[in-house]
Amino acid sequence: MPKLITKLFIFFALIALSLAARVPAVLAEATPTPPEEHGNTNCLMCHFDPDFSGHLPNGESVSLYVDPGVYYRSVHADAGLECLACHANQKAYPHQASGQVSCQTCHEDLDETQTAQYRPISVQLNYPDARAITLVLNENCRACHEDKFEESVDSAHVRVQAGGNRYAPVCVDCHGSHDIEPPDQPRAKISQTCASCHQAVYTTYRESVHGAALEEDSNPDVPTCVDCHGVHNVRGPRDARFHNDMIAVCGGCHSDKNRMDKYGIATDVFQTYLDDFHGRTVNFFRREDDNMPSNKATCFDCHGIHNIRPPDDPLSTVYPDNLQHTCQQCHTDASITFPQAWLGHYAPSWEKTPVLYAVNVAYSYLVPGLIGGFLLYIALDARRRLLQRRRPSQQFIELDMEEDTEEPSHDEE
Repeated sequence: MPKLITKLFIFFALIALSLAARVPAVLAEATPTPPEEHGNTNCLMCHFDPDFSGHLPNGESVSLYVDPGVYYRSVHADAGLECLACHANQKAYPHQASGQVSCQTCHEDLDETQTAQYRPISVQLNYPDARAITLVLNENCRACHEDKFEESVDSAHVRVQAGGNRYAPVCVDCHGSHDIEPPDQPRAKISQTCASCHQAVYTTYRESVHGAALEEDSNPDVPTCVDCHGVHNVRGPRDARFHNDMIAVCGGCHSDKNRMDKYGIATDVFQTYLDDFHGRTVNFFRREDDNMPSNKATCFDCHGIHNIRPPDDPLSTVYPDNLQHTCQQCHTDASITFPQAWLGHYAPSWEKTPVLYAVNVAYSYLVPGLIGGFLLYIALDARRRLLQRRRPSQQFIELDMEEDTEEPSHDEE
């Protein structure tokens, strides 16, 4: 009997131990595991369909389609970034964390004879409008590109946005979203990007000497929009610093001999401008106070802004027949002979302007000679005055010596 009881005890003990070992496994099966972060493959299961879209409370519809071929050519894909790098709030699959999408949204019975299967649908998005989506996602760029955000703090685009215009350009408007590629390949892409907002300006620029060269062969020597206006720190003509600094912007290219020699353009334009009344005044304001605008002409006041053309083009603002009108923008009473005083950035020469050249040569001798003569006169006058001061003292000493050597008179004897 005791042996039987012992065997039963051992049997039930083994059963208890077995049940105890199963409890953690049963609990683990009953407790749902938190969803793991998913990668691009899971995202594209839904977002690879061109018909996949979302609808907004205001009635707008936005595409939720992502072309894998386009994304994998982007700079983000080259850097190894996946969807969650930008869509950081989508931590679960499919989107339970955000409350926007569930499995039942995409998988539902189509009819009695069909089983659950995927079909393109339009999901409800919790944003007031499409622009709100852009602005929210744009903030995710800051995580990696904080320095670019700092550069743009005082830009014209940010000021427009701060003034209440929600459609002022932000990162994704210029760089794209899933199709981000180098912004200057080809180089003409830069001005074409700006054209999405500034179409009228782009149309004018495209016909200019700069724009035509850029559009034809992405000429690296001509300026694009960002070369004059900046990239992230975009400045416009209403900025006083922009007006004054343009002499250095234009001069940076037009004083480059290697670059200008390709096109037979004189390289002394910057210096000849600075030697002129206009250039001296603008440069003074530029150096002394960037925030004080100058009312004197800079490069684009004469040559045009986006419509710059060669000087021999009849449509150019500096073409001889158009110069009077150009000068009258500042000099309202300028006569037809007024522009003849302008040398066209060329230094005076005996061949082109013999009288002015002769005057310059004369002054090159007259001014040094006059100053040198004054200095010589001052030196000689100073020497004479010094001698005059010393001479009375010497005469006084000589008189004293003469008195001491005189013979005594007869009275003293």
